[in-house]
Amino acid sequence: MTLTVESKLALNDGQFIPQLGLGVWQTRAGAMCEAAVLAALEAGYRHIDTAALYGNEESVGAAIRESGIPREQIFVTTKLWNSDHGNPERALETSLRKLKFDHVDLYLIHYPVRQRRQSWRALEALRAKGKARSIGVSNFTIRHLTELLAETNTIPAVNQVEFHPYLYQRDLLDFCARRAIVLEAYSPLTKGARLKDPKLVAIAKKYSQAGVERAARSRLPLVDRLSQRS
Repeated sequence: MTLTVESKLALNDGQFIPQLGLGVWQTRAGAMCEAAVLAALEAGYRHIDTAALYGNEESVGAAIRESGIPREQIFVTTKLWNSDHGNPERALETSLRKLKFDHVDLYLIHYPVRQRRQSWRALEALRAKGKARSIGVSNFTIRHLTELLAETNTIPAVNQVEFHPYLYQRDLLDFCARRAIVLEAYSPLTKGARLKDPKLVAIAKKYSQAGVERAARSRLPLVDRLSQRS
């Protein structure tokens, strides 16, 4: 199986998520963020991952409009921040206003804070209203997912977590796979921190694209994150 910017995975709600995406965490709002998103779109990426916390939703929306690519061809993720669990609907409306969109393709609970189960019910309502095509969670452990699944008939479409060779969460991957939850890997390139690790370099030289191909076969969406602040 060859992994390309056109590769997609089916979600448990019938939607499809591009398997490669650009995450804009720690990417300064404004020209830097817009340039990064435009470059990714020009390279063929059709999956952009932002969040209320990142403070750059306006820039993401502006870049998508500037690209001239029809909105329906781009998969956009944003996230509910911890301080907004009191009113997830208002939080999403704020994100949509900044993006200048009428919906997002995926809305995630960013972290499993105390109010997560009540917020999940709010996300179910937002999906029913068409404000979010798919809903999911981020940074949830097996315990968090087990608790949530015991109280809902809506299985999260995605659990986005840090996942790479140095943080290989096999038990969580298997748990999600058994329940048709796509485990989405953020920082799959370790934020660049380990790219010069001699062991990793040796493996790359020996197997070339094998690491990427194994990731593709494991059916993980990969969201690479920019980490420069300026």
